Amino acid sequence: MLKKILPPLLALIGGGAGFALRRWQLSSGFEPDTGLAIPGAPSAWAMMGFSLLMLLLFFLLSRQGEKALPWDAAFAAGKQNTLVVTALLLAAMLLLASAGVEVITRSVNGVYTYEGETLFARTTSMVLCYLRIALCVGALPCVFLWARAILRGKGGQECLGTLEPCLLYCVWLISTYQTRAADPVVQDYLYEVLAIVTTLLGLYFVAGHSFGNGKPRRAVLFCLAGSYFSLVTLADNHLLADTFRHLFAALYLITHAAMLLSVPAGEKQLINPNQEVQDHG
Repeated sequence: MLKKILPPLLALIGGGAGFALRRWQLSSGFEPDTGLAIPGAPSAWAMMGFSLLMLLLFFLLSRQGEKALPWDAAFAAGKQNTLVVTALLLAAMLLLASAGVEVITRSVNGVYTYEGETLFARTTSMVLCYLRIALCVGALPCVFLWARAILRGKGGQECLGTLEPCLLYCVWLISTYQTRAADPVVQDYLYEVLAIVTTLLGLYFVAGHSFGNGKPRRAVLFCLAGSYFSLVTLADNHLLADTFRHLFAALYLITHAAMLLSVPAGEKQLINPNQEVQDHG
């Protein structure tokens, strides 16, 4: 039982510690006047070293899972589990809240643009903004269908709804790159980008189980890493809409990591003989 609880718990506790280290870095690792990163700042090295340690632990802990699992076995721990479904639906509501906040913000302030931007760049920013909002809204029914399939233990094969959050994070990554590409201070946005990228990979490998390409070890690794970095980057000065999306990632990915690490013994007994036959076939 401890082996099943320890990795998600470590991601949450580590995320809290990383949040504190990131706050320390933001308060002491940048020059007050220019905003440039201070070379060799202890807070920056501590933040980087701690994150590397967490990634190493996540890698080692993810090795305890199965190498491959079909959909029904991978998420068997969520069958008739109302706590899991509640967590997934709450995560979807966080995305819906993100869309609502962003709509209000854009209606008041408009889409953020920068001096000297071309018409194409301004148009792209507007399109990405409204596409991001639409995908956040669309996540609610998609996650609901996914949660219902997990609760019932059927209907999750080839579920296109699992790909919708992946698309959302692809769009978010593009819009973040567009905004941050000209910023020379990498330490200013490094952990935000890591949070988006690792979450995207976690969502991708979770969705892979629905399409017969489940890799639970990789899914657990990136679910834990995505949760960790999403909690760490909450220390940054994000818009409220972005904060809701990071909270969604932390909750959604932790829930899936817990399920993948809690495959019932009966499911393993049914899987392993088939795997052995395939390996020797």
